[in-house]
Amino acid sequence: MNLSEQQVEALSPNSAAFVAGKKLSNKESWESFAKSDRSLWGAIKGSGKSPYLTQIDAVNIAYKCTCPSRQFPCKHAIALLLLHIQNGSMFAVAEEPEWVKEWVDKRASKVEQKPAEPKERTEEEEEQLSKSREKTQASRLSGVQAGVAELELWLCDLVRMGMLDLPNKPQSEFQKVAARMVDAKAPGLAGWVKAFSTLNYGQPDQWQPEALAISAKLFLLLRGLKNYDNLTPLWQQTLRNLSGWSQSTKELLANEEAEAVKDEWLAVGQEVLVTDDEITVQRNWLVGIRTQRTALILNFGTRFSALENNVLPGSVLEAELAFFPAILPERAVLKRQRRVTNQLPGKPVAFESWLAVQTHKVAALQKYPWANDLVVVLQQARMINNDGVWLVADALRHVFPVVKDLDLKKPVRWLSITGNEALDMALVIRDNHVIPLGVIKENTYYLL
Repeated sequence: MNLSEQQVEALSPNSAAFVAGKKLSNKESWESFAKSDRSLWGAIKGSGKSPYLTQIDAVNIAYKCTCPSRQFPCKHAIALLLLHIQNGSMFAVAEEPEWVKEWVDKRASKVEQKPAEPKERTEEEEEQLSKSREKTQASRLSGVQAGVAELELWLCDLVRMGMLDLPNKPQSEFQKVAARMVDAKAPGLAGWVKAFSTLNYGQPDQWQPEALAISAKLFLLLRGLKNYDNLTPLWQQTLRNLSGWSQSTKELLANEEAEAVKDEWLAVGQEVLVTDDEITVQRNWLVGIRTQRTALILNFGTRFSALENNVLPGSVLEAELAFFPAILPERAVLKRQRRVTNQLPGKPVAFESWLAVQTHKVAALQKYPWANDLVVVLQQARMINNDGVWLVADALRHVFPVVKDLDLKKPVRWLSITGNEALDMALVIRDNHVIPLGVIKENTYYLL
């Protein structure tokens, strides 16, 4: 397991856990530690008589510790990873103790096993189950359509009264309309309404085009939902996703007809956000080295359930991904994983200029008008600062603006890694800005 300290920091549940783990990443804190070709383990001094037993699955990334922490990974797992980075040669290669072997074996068998065969049902049971599903979906769709009608009326009134009146509207109005969409079982529509409340109304040249774009995409979505019965099943599924219907990972993995792609996937970047209702959303962007497919793996966490960190940013996963059906299939889940490494087996194909990237973006929007967060790799890119505004320039010196809330650590890391040299850069295009994720230098991927 060959990780960098930056990768361990990225997979830590928060900065406090990483700092605490770093304090324990010295060999004096550990009573013992060792490794095998598939795991790391160790015993660390705790507050009680017995040490805490910490173990890490290095193939199908997971962590386990006997400490009472509810964070994953806990500070002891973080410390063990950091200790291995700093003193890997001190880890004896040994036979796994039973408490490690049993856990890793169980995890490996769970990953390899096929989904259980569906329970055999009689024709009568199948018919009853089908009717029940149709009734549930029809009830849900009826609620969504009621919300669509209400939201379309609100949006038309908004445009009729004039978009310039938007800054004068109280936040309570957006919150009220968003709450109505949640009641209509269409939380995805609520998100579009909330987008109006987050615009920077102090900058007219910024909020006006953004408000117009939100209105246009939302109106198109509402009209699509009104025409739901006349659409293909794939478009119906896509619109359900946009309106906020959850997708079952269990059903996807059990569906043998679902699209599955085997590749060596470069995890180009990760983003973690906390929503208003205190749900932690982790986005992991991946690029297939051979297939050139891009994928998004989402993980969720709440106050009562820890966020599962199963993707290490900057690493290469030899894995099979299952993709949720959609007009533009991007969201995926790990179906099978063989190993994790930091060695690039090859370079992902990179666009030669921003013009080529824009052509790619237009093609995606023609197919799927709500396409966003497109992952691309740009050849010979550099980060530059113009009067306090960060930009990414291509080899032709054409530029694209970086998101305004850019973490300033990114340009510092870029400069320290590249020495101001132009290198292939992985980015996410979000609306009309980009998020720099990492660079490729001498067949190695570096996170920013």
